[in-house]
Amino acid sequence: MTARFVLSVDVEGLWGLFFVRSYVEDTSAAQAGRRALPAMGTLLAERGMAATFAFVGHLLLDHCGPWDGAPHPTAPRPSYPWYDRDWYGDDPGGEEAAHPLWFARSQALALHAQGHEIGAHGFAHAILDASCVAREVAVFEAAEAQRAAAAAGLPPLRSFVFPQNVVGHADVLAAAGFSCYRDSDCGRTARAGPPGGMGRAASLARHALAATPFVGRPRVRGDGVVILPSSFPLLGRDGLRRVVTRAARVARIEKGLTRAAREDAVLHVWTHPHAFADQGALDDLAAVLDVAAAWARRGDAEVLTMGTLAARARANA
Repeated sequence: MTARFVLSVDVEGLWGLFFVRSYVEDTSAAQAGRRALPAMGTLLAERGMAATFAFVGHLLLDHCGPWDGAPHPTAPRPSYPWYDRDWYGDDPGGEEAAHPLWFARSQALALHAQGHEIGAHGFAHAILDASCVAREVAVFEAAEAQRAAAAAGLPPLRSFVFPQNVVGHADVLAAAGFSCYRDSDCGRTARAGPPGGMGRAASLARHALAATPFVGRPRVRGDGVVILPSSFPLLGRDGLRRVVTRAARVARIEKGLTRAAREDAVLHVWTHPHAFADQGALDDLAAVLDVAAAWARRGDAEVLTMGTLAARARANA
């Protein structure tokens, strides 16, 4: 059987980082992500591979503001027990030239022109934790992302990636025109909020030891939206993540593709652009992509976008 390989990239700018205040005070991580994004596109193009780049919808705007009061006053606000500020409070308004960490339409258009799929990562990266976030926020996040994409001249978005992989209010996606979403890793419930928790150490150990990853098959919901399995994230080299060697990263992809071929399944890895803040991290990514490209050249794997994988699943349902 042939393995299927999917890479999805969560493109957030500062929208995915601002609720950890240190990232606003020191914007180097977001800046590194913006610099890395075209390099990632080049690495994929060199190998003839397409990926899904899920943009926070606000990044697709050409401008916003000015306002007399709070930014985006008509947007419903999410509320969390772990965050006490206005979710839109850091939005500076303006446009991409002045605020490239809050707007990135040019980067989305460039990736689309290279043949990559552009998906949605919400509109303002609201984390759709159904235990505390109202359904109206999810409706807005999905619909507004589509409107931003249309205004940018992009085709309708098919693929949705839930911020922080917290799957909530998924029933709003079909009405907004989405055909699929990425599930949480291994189908386990993800935790909303700032990074932390005991699970991080166990996850890092799995990476360092090149544990055979989870692979899965798409599942079609009753409303036609396809749930795409998610295997694991590709890590950067910052902090303790340096213990994960390039050999371990490559071995984990090899093991995942081997398992996916054996089980007629999908190895779906994901990442953020800010994980590739230096040349060493980009070289790690190149090594990982080389594995998938080699499998594809031999005919042992297919490299697919989220949207293409979902279309096949719906056709075969």
